[in-house]
Amino acid sequence: MVAVILGYQVAKNWSYNLRVKNNPVKTFFTLLFLIHTIQGEILYDTDFDTFPAGPNNWSGNDNWISNDTISGAQTIDGNVLPGLLNTATLGFSQPTSQFTFVALDLDYDHIASEKPIVEINTLIGIEDSTNNQWDDFYLTIYNTVGNRLASIRFDNQHPEITNSQFGIWRENSTNQFDTLFDFAVGELFNLIATVDLEENTWSASIDSIPIFEDAQFSNSSDPINFGFLAFEWALTALSTSNHGDNFLLVADISIQSVGDMTKVEVTHQFDSLGGINLNWQTAVGWTDQVEYSTDLITWFDDLPESTFEGPDTPTAINFSHAKDPEEAYRFYRVNRTRTP
Repeated sequence: MVAVILGYQVAKNWSYNLRVKNNPVKTFFTLLFLIHTIQGEILYDTDFDTFPAGPNNWSGNDNWISNDTISGAQTIDGNVLPGLLNTATLGFSQPTSQFTFVALDLDYDHIASEKPIVEINTLIGIEDSTNNQWDDFYLTIYNTVGNRLASIRFDNQHPEITNSQFGIWRENSTNQFDTLFDFAVGELFNLIATVDLEENTWSASIDSIPIFEDAQFSNSSDPINFGFLAFEWALTALSTSNHGDNFLLVADISIQSVGDMTKVEVTHQFDSLGGINLNWQTAVGWTDQVEYSTDLITWFDDLPESTFEGPDTPTAINFSHAKDPEEAYRFYRVNRTRTP
């Protein structure tokens, strides 16, 4: 659902950008090979276009709830990103308390469904403050009885403040860990978080770059299940009148579940004529498709002998394709989906 677009300006202060701070764009040519796609049961999917625009309208629609339904701190805005129609925002206006949440009541039973792996795929961004007050924003998972299990925190403290914690942090309900990755304010990024509720582990990436992998999900003794997905705004000031006018923007979100997920780990080499060789291993029950693009927007899957259905045992694949002399750039990826 989330499109990855390179260098497309969509509004004055917002743009899609394939980068993570301190990582050069050119590294994405290699990292594109590591993209894995899971196809499972869609648990939830929205781009907010069916939500009525206006203050306090994120909650009260499509199973979203909030502890602040009067201040306008959570809203559906049709003007921030006209190219994407509606977006959901949290922040900017003075809230009713120091901690504001908007949560999706998912109530997902991974035991009954026998699909313990849940992928959250969302396009989000943080707009910076202009009033010298900076706050924290979270993506948090709660269990069905409301126990906080784990979070990804986007600390928007100004980087030049002494001992600033600006950046992306992982929290397991009792401890916090610096991922050592920053985010660029005023830019959208594609966050994908994959949770294994059976193994109590999770991984996350931003614009296809892993920020942590197979980390402990929750360190609490509370039941591990997927009850609620929340976006949260925590003020650093003691008074709501000193809130930052920073805000979190969510352009769209998709949540799906699968019984198992096998990552595609691809290596590559170039031959003397500029052709590409891709190497990876198939997985039982999965189909791998080599895709290519010249602009990172439109992807094609019509290369000869580029579809590989997983046999009874994993098999090593070597896929080669000659360079097209009429193309200045070509990008490749391996898309893995469940075999019907």
